[in-house]
Amino acid sequence: MKSKRRKVKTYECHGISIRELRPELPEGGGGYFQVDQMRNGQRERRAFDTLARAKTYCDQMAVKLENEGASVLSLSPAQREDAAAALAILAGKATLTAAAKLWARHKGLVGGVTVSELSRRWLDSLKLSGCRPSTLREREHKTRRLCEDLGTRPAASIMRDDVAGWFAAKGLQGQTLDGYRRCFLALFNYAMRERMAEANPVAGIQPVRMDEKLPQPFAVDAAAALMRLAEQWTPAMVPVLAVQFFGGLRPGEAMQLDWRSVDFKGKTIRVLPETSKVRRSRLVPINPTLAAWLVPYRRESGPVGIRTQNQFDYLMARKPIGPEYEQEGIPIAERKPDARPRGLAAAARVEWIQDGPRKTFASAHYALHGDAAKLAAVLGHTGGHDVLFTHYRGLMSKPEARRFFAIRPASDGAAVVRPDFRKAAGQ
Repeated sequence: MKSKRRKVKTYECHGISIRELRPELPEGGGGYFQVDQMRNGQRERRAFDTLARAKTYCDQMAVKLENEGASVLSLSPAQREDAAAALAILAGKATLTAAAKLWARHKGLVGGVTVSELSRRWLDSLKLSGCRPSTLREREHKTRRLCEDLGTRPAASIMRDDVAGWFAAKGLQGQTLDGYRRCFLALFNYAMRERMAEANPVAGIQPVRMDEKLPQPFAVDAAAALMRLAEQWTPAMVPVLAVQFFGGLRPGEAMQLDWRSVDFKGKTIRVLPETSKVRRSRLVPINPTLAAWLVPYRRESGPVGIRTQNQFDYLMARKPIGPEYEQEGIPIAERKPDARPRGLAAAARVEWIQDGPRKTFASAHYALHGDAAKLAAVLGHTGGHDVLFTHYRGLMSKPEARRFFAIRPASDGAAVVRPDFRKAAGQ
């Protein structure tokens, strides 16, 4: 026998159904009224113990629906179609609000860490990690140029086309472009690690394919001119240049060298890990040419010469070289401009080559000995010996190498006035 199904009593309030699932008891005890409605394509049900509370809820929902409807009606038909299309693309995986916020961040319309702030934090982290001063200078220079144009943009808003367009606008090509690419790649890798950006915009820029570029050493006469002019006009430069030209030290290693690491008796220079680019100690032989240049300046301890790149750049490219101009007793209006050459390079009439002294030493050493393994040990080169073999073979002939290692001070062992190296080093 079929059981009779009790008919559910239904009320309507503002077009919203209220079903009475259990009879309302006197004085509000135990009633069960269910509000049943469709909202945003989903069914919503709420239960109340009295009909009055259910109707109050319907009143509130009616006001809310009216407000939402007015908001939707304020949109143009095109905007409503756009919203519907966007929701279809998102397919329930995100809201329109979340998508809009992401778009605004990538377009630089809303906050986030700027490129300038990102660069500052990255450089600070490099300093804390013990990055070499020469590397810091190079990265500071490159990021400063980027910040001049894109510094106020949020880092998360920078896209691949922004960086590629910046490269093109600056006219960067070849090895220079690839140096900037590697620097910015590291910058935005840091941004991703620190959650300042969701992707690296430089990752999509391919490395530059270039023909192999051989090292460029100084000509023997150019090296001799630089050394002898330094001896005459900038003696604080002599030991620093000498250990690069005739010992193969890197610029940073040379400027951080202390006389306590120079063993004339043992005929070696010890490059310490804290000054070496590869953070490894090594012994560099003192050959007769290097000894001839170092002996007149030797001390028990202290810096061998200048200590900073700024001092090196001033003496090499900006300091007036030559006798002092005598201007006393001459009216200011009649004084002639200082026509002395600016810097050792200009005085020697040579174009300075970055890391040129070390490259010149390597070329001459290989020409004389033909031993890539031995040269790698002296240079502190950590790559394969075949790299040195490929790069330095044939750059200098044996007669040229002999002439190079025959360069001696003009004083030829005569007494040399020792400069105040501590003053020169800014100590």
